[in-house]
Amino acid sequence: MFPTPPFSGRCLCGATRWRCNAPPIWQSLCHCESCRRATSTPYVGWFAVPPSDVEWTGDRPVEFESSPGVFRGRCGICGTPITWRRATNPGSVDLAAATLDDPAAFRPETHDFWEERLPWVAQDESLPRCAKDPFDAAAVLTLIREAFAGMEGRIDPPSSVHRLTEADIRAQASAGGLWLIGPAPVACAFLMPEGDHLYIGKLAVAPAAQRRGHARVLIRAAAGIARAAGLSALQLSTRAELTENHAAFAALGFALTGTTAHPGFDRPTSLVFRKEL
Repeated sequence: MFPTPPFSGRCLCGATRWRCNAPPIWQSLCHCESCRRATSTPYVGWFAVPPSDVEWTGDRPVEFESSPGVFRGRCGICGTPITWRRATNPGSVDLAAATLDDPAAFRPETHDFWEERLPWVAQDESLPRCAKDPFDAAAVLTLIREAFAGMEGRIDPPSSVHRLTEADIRAQASAGGLWLIGPAPVACAFLMPEGDHLYIGKLAVAPAAQRRGHARVLIRAAAGIARAAGLSALQLSTRAELTENHAAFAALGFALTGTTAHPGFDRPTSLVFRKEL
């Protein structure tokens, strides 16, 4: 469990110290080459918080622009990497998890830049990752079809999964909206910003991997992604006939907020669920 605010951290020499009065927006492991070279480590644990909730109780970090619009902060004496921020997102600053006074409390929720990971480092493959090339679109399509197969004969009209193609999945990944669990995918979700919320579509867990918490992990990751983007809620929909889904989403903190009908139907065919963040 992440420390209850306020929590604090420092650099190696202790000159740069910080204190935070807000819980993290999200927590992640970044595998990008820039973070590796900036820290001389295989990957970096970061957690994001609002800058207004960070109090510098020692020296402030010395920043440099590591790439256009991206600023990294270090202790001006010992050089410990401490912060990462993007100029276009003033509502969020990342703090290095290893600088926490209690770093063991850090709980990463996702992998960032999984495609740049180093092959000689053991990874926690139970964390969601944003799918980028190379990834197996055929395996993702099979996963979704198998997870949705139980709807056959129960819902009317039939599921849109029948029209889903590998090209659709690649397009979703290119837009940054395909999230996967497992090197050979065992769970997935399409995450798409819509208005004030992040929409969760095609949430699927392979039948052999169900009841292991994968859907809960994906939804927790979606909440962090939504908060980091300044969105206030998660939203999803499920068919009216699938009462077991209604109960599962309620248990995950979603509330029924509306219904929709497919073209040609004079009754609700889908229910809309929303989770405020």
